[in-house]
Amino acid sequence: MGLVHAVLAAGAALLVANLTLKAAARLRQRRMRGGSNGHIGSLKNKHVVITGGSSGIGLAIAMRCAAEGAFLTLISRTPSKLTAAAELITTTLGCPSHRVQTKIADTSDADAIISALKQSFEWMPIDVLICNAGLAKPGMIGEVEVKDLDLVTKTNFLGCVYPIHAVVPLMKQRSLENPSSIVIMSSLAGLIPVYGVNVYSATKYALKGLAEVLYLELLPWNIHVNLICPSFTKTDLLAEEYFGANATICGVGKTLYSYNQQSLDSADHVAKITLEGIKAGRFLTFTNRQGSTLGPLGRGFIPSDSFSTFFLELLLMIPYRFLNVLWLLHSKKVIMSSMNSNMN
Repeated sequence: MGLVHAVLAAGAALLVANLTLKAAARLRQRRMRGGSNGHIGSLKNKHVVITGGSSGIGLAIAMRCAAEGAFLTLISRTPSKLTAAAELITTTLGCPSHRVQTKIADTSDADAIISALKQSFEWMPIDVLICNAGLAKPGMIGEVEVKDLDLVTKTNFLGCVYPIHAVVPLMKQRSLENPSSIVIMSSLAGLIPVYGVNVYSATKYALKGLAEVLYLELLPWNIHVNLICPSFTKTDLLAEEYFGANATICGVGKTLYSYNQQSLDSADHVAKITLEGIKAGRFLTFTNRQGSTLGPLGRGFIPSDSFSTFFLELLLMIPYRFLNVLWLLHSKKVIMSSMNSNMN
């Protein structure tokens, strides 16, 4: 009975916290001029800034934003990719070239990205910032070169921190009357440990923590924080930098994470779900069923976006913890078996 009482008490505490935060958010919204509910219903004529917007998921998001009539700023450190991305958007969608601008900047270079974002804001006030730049360098922790560890950490984490640091003060100038969003592209690797990409996974965990704190910091300002956690997506990052790595990492990864090349999410699918999450003002967004099943384990302290989701996650918490233990036992078996095979 003690366990039952503890579970009920925990559930009640989470429910109270959930309702309290939502009530505070509703009160904040009612106080805002014009009665805005804080959601972005349409991207038409909104200014969307996308880091890492020249390829992969970032480019797919840019294509969908442009199709909805948004103004775009694409940021990347590769000039040739930026030019190609802008041309693709304007020619494929018939989007006027004056609605798409590009900025060459490394998001991990604070001065460069701050300058690029200030110029973008001067061109047009920023409504949505999508922090999408990221990379991975697979390998066991003692085998990856220090310069690669440094590159992944700076690109994936500081490459989000610096743009957000630059944009938040600018957004605050108008966000009470014009709902804004900061979108952080994380990964399922920020909810579960992904074998062989230690620092990449760690940076994605860090982004989740950053998003949770920003959610609270920006509550009074009508700036929504959206944490996007895609699963395996068909991009160069996955093909070349994870499953293109050594045979051990590839074999263990495919076994533990049910990787199937035929069932990968497309970048366009991830973009579609991302925009839905932004418009709904959803804090935590998964892009497929695999991700949604990890919600109860990975949500953390931020409340669910609906009571039904909260109740479902509460019911699943205990069985999911058992599944968590079983998965860890399975992981140990797979990893040890792989190591023994390599030694023979």
